[in-house]
Amino acid sequence: MEPGEYRQRGKEMVDYICQYLSNVRERRVTPDVQPGYMRAQLPDNAPVEPDSWDNIFRDIEKIIMPGVVHWQSPHMHAYFPALTSWPSLLGDMLADAINCLGFTWASSPACTELEMNVMDWLAKMLGLPDMFLHYHPDSHGGGVLQSTVSESTLIALLAARKNKILEMKVSEPETDESTLNSRLVAYASDQAHSSVEKAGLIALVKMKFLPVDENFALRGDALKKAIEEDRNQGLVPVFVCATLGTTGVCAFDSLSELGPICAAEGLWLHIDAAYAGTAFLCPEFRLFLNGIEYADSFTFNPSKWMMVHFDCTAFWVKDKYKLHQTFSVNPVYLRHANSGAAIDFMHWQIPLSRRFRSLKLWFVIRSFGVKKLQAHVRHGTEMAKYFESLVRSDPLFEIPAKRHLGLVVFRLKGPNWLTEKVLKELSKSGSLFLIPATIRDKFIIRFTVTSQFTTREDILRDWHIIQQTAAQIINQHFMLPPINSAKIPNIIRNPSPIGGKSTSPSCTEVGDHKAPSRKILVQPKKVAVSPTACVVSQHLEAQVDPLDDCFPDVPDVTKHKLSSFPFSYLSVQDKKKTARSLRCNSVPTIGHGGLKAAASEKNGSHPSDKILSKLPKEVMMLKKSAFRQLIKFYSVPSFPECSIQCGIQLPCCPLQALV
Repeated sequence: MEPGEYRQRGKEMVDYICQYLSNVRERRVTPDVQPGYMRAQLPDNAPVEPDSWDNIFRDIEKIIMPGVVHWQSPHMHAYFPALTSWPSLLGDMLADAINCLGFTWASSPACTELEMNVMDWLAKMLGLPDMFLHYHPDSHGGGVLQSTVSESTLIALLAARKNKILEMKVSEPETDESTLNSRLVAYASDQAHSSVEKAGLIALVKMKFLPVDENFALRGDALKKAIEEDRNQGLVPVFVCATLGTTGVCAFDSLSELGPICAAEGLWLHIDAAYAGTAFLCPEFRLFLNGIEYADSFTFNPSKWMMVHFDCTAFWVKDKYKLHQTFSVNPVYLRHANSGAAIDFMHWQIPLSRRFRSLKLWFVIRSFGVKKLQAHVRHGTEMAKYFESLVRSDPLFEIPAKRHLGLVVFRLKGPNWLTEKVLKELSKSGSLFLIPATIRDKFIIRFTVTSQFTTREDILRDWHIIQQTAAQIINQHFMLPPINSAKIPNIIRNPSPIGGKSTSPSCTEVGDHKAPSRKILVQPKKVAVSPTACVVSQHLEAQVDPLDDCFPDVPDVTKHKLSSFPFSYLSVQDKKKTARSLRCNSVPTIGHGGLKAAASEKNGSHPSDKILSKLPKEVMMLKKSAFRQLIKFYSVPSFPECSIQCGIQLPCCPLQALV
């Protein structure tokens, strides 16, 4: 490829990337492929002669995209965010063109010096102590960009191990280092990331995972007890990894309690804030940093939530010389005239070579500014709050751990297998991506707001998919009448989180159209049952896990409702479009206006009284534009007479069908 063609093809690739990221929400999130899918599409051997760029470019959509998980999609809710942005992409475009290997200052001064300055910027943006700055008169530390938090945690553990062994050698000079190493022990919470365990395996340091409190946080008492027990057994505590934003539920260990203990006992305190670190751009979230002054190292991923694409991990240490004594090798071919006077980042990491990562971080910080980065974090948090409100509004679901930042964990009430089946069905669809976790024998689903482009409509769409999938699972396993999904369009049906315009039950309007007068058809009662009886609830109570009651029910405005699953349908009468919604959530557990209405019907009440007394309190009406969009994609049935079963709780209150 010559420069002229590169210019042309480069523009084509930029256009393709813009189109991809702008329309990524339209793609299936997870691929529908099986292991080995690509083998049949590629030749056995590399081409001997050059292939044309047109063929190569065409194979992106043909071969690559069918197997891609679209991490930038607003419907990607698995793991934690792994975001990119336009400035970040441009930064790496330039860095890849320069392609320097910045292992020493001399190998590329700009690579080293930009990194030092940007890391000081970032430390100040997060509110970290001055001891982590390169350019501060009282600091012996500084920051460096690593590839991953996993690597940063390993580096911190290796540095802590080396420092402790040197201390032990003072009193035991004749003992070899391997023997001393065998006595070392490190600690983390039982909610810590798997990379902490892997760091212990690589460093050959015993790693103990300590129990957490009711909020899934590691507290000082648990650490103090473990240290005392291990010292009595002849072990030497060396390292504590505190997590700010655990993988399972985004819990926060108590730095204010762990820090003083580490300082008193001579333990290296390392802080893993891989996901949550970006949130500290906002002052309102910095309460979790109380005790940060005790930290020996701190790490987080701008490549997660800060829109700087992978790889980019920020890592700070309080004492850079402890890194030097661990990783310093100085062959003659790596020495230069400013060795010792300038920072050589090869002494701060495991590999020798390093990329020009600071360019994309620099581009992002300058392009967005602190205010827009803060707004991005707050937007993600608000979207998670909105999803939380939707889950709490449905009595079939529960939230077993407090929401923090952009992560909500939830489950179906009842036995674990129900939630597992829901997740399995959701995964098959590919329309959104969720992953599980377990907390105290509870199988939960993690829902993380990842994309900066996520809207309330995206959240509502995904919640409806979850609700519908849960309804199908419950119907299948409790032998309830299935919902005819072909006749129930997927429309916005839950008014409580987004606020809806109330409409009079006696005159329903959609746009400029008014529905004609309608009669009430009472659903036939097939089984005599009290309004409070619920078949699904009875089944779930009989099969509930033994630990289901370890999480108290959260008070909610919907606690007196049997179900929040709405069932909506459309009808066309006299060429006028009318949207109608029925909800089976208007039956309180004590007393029911519908029963009184039934009694008044026998006494010959006026039809309008029957309507007012029997209709649910909240009836969602489609806006005119939404209706037009729906009828474009759905065949709208006409129902001369309807008798709609609840589908979730049967038998239940006499539902009314408006025709």
